[in-house]
Amino acid sequence: MLALVKTARGAGHLALEERPEPVPLAGWVTIAVRYAGICGTDIHIVDDEFPYWPPVTMGHEFVGTVTGLGDGVDAAWLGTRVVSEPHSLACGTCHLCRRGFAELCASKRSPGWGIDGAFASHLVMPTHLIHRVPDGLSDQAAALAEPMAVSVTALARAGVDAGDIVLIVGPGPVGILVAAAARVMGAATVIVAGRHESDRLRFAASIGAVTAVGDAAVELVEDLTAGRGADLVVDATGSAEGIALALRAVRRRGRLVAVGMSGKPEVPIPWDLAVSRAIDASFSMSSNGTAWDPALMILERAPELAAMTTVFPLGEWQAALAAVRNRTVIKALLQPGSGAET
Repeated sequence: MLALVKTARGAGHLALEERPEPVPLAGWVTIAVRYAGICGTDIHIVDDEFPYWPPVTMGHEFVGTVTGLGDGVDAAWLGTRVVSEPHSLACGTCHLCRRGFAELCASKRSPGWGIDGAFASHLVMPTHLIHRVPDGLSDQAAALAEPMAVSVTALARAGVDAGDIVLIVGPGPVGILVAAAARVMGAATVIVAGRHESDRLRFAASIGAVTAVGDAAVELVEDLTAGRGADLVVDATGSAEGIALALRAVRRRGRLVAVGMSGKPEVPIPWDLAVSRAIDASFSMSSNGTAWDPALMILERAPELAAMTTVFPLGEWQAALAAVRNRTVIKALLQPGSGAET
């Protein structure tokens, strides 16, 4: 089968190669990939800014159909459309795994960087991580399940209270999905801020968010709250500029949750502003297992989110990566061609 492989360490070293179709271990299944999403983490891997073990087939966001069963797997899984948590090979015994945080296990090897992933016609995953896709959910919407679960995990970490004013800084794929999730989880007003007018901001507006550019977001929050500030701010940028805006917008004793990765060893922040406002700050990484059922439910309730995706055949991976880097698409999906929707 053809697979998009990170062949060696260092920036670049990405190639489409013939690889053997994987065989599932006991308790694992083979999945024919319908669509696989390109994540910011994938860009960091290509640029040598995130851990990985080459040669490895990339891709950890996907929807597919179970086509093969390892020993001991219930035959009812065969033919089922599934998405999957990307926490393969978590040890199950460390203090984080035993507390239900397998996503943070230091031993885990997720598909796409630790084991072979979804930028191929097939991959294998353990059954305890896969989730059935609801019948009414399209393949393209289901392909957003992993970043939606990341979004739900971040919001659960910070807490969304009924009536909250929520500001999301950064209208990338996760920022937009956080906005959609916050509305379902009870926020009264959801604001998405970007650096400039863009198709991404316009899409956020189309799903019910209020949008603003740069410092106008802080002014908008102040107008909506009589100067109090946002109850919850989500930074989906990882940038110094984004974090500074978030801290200017959050109210005293408000909450901030960081979900954006910077790709840099350090990011300067206005520390005194954060301390003087006595904010509660959280940092959220990956997706907890408890977020996946809510993520699928939110995607069912917001089928319009599928329109944020743009599909590229696997053979056009270079164009897809360029589109992600240049922000000419909101969310790029690769289509390996096996069992894909038309």
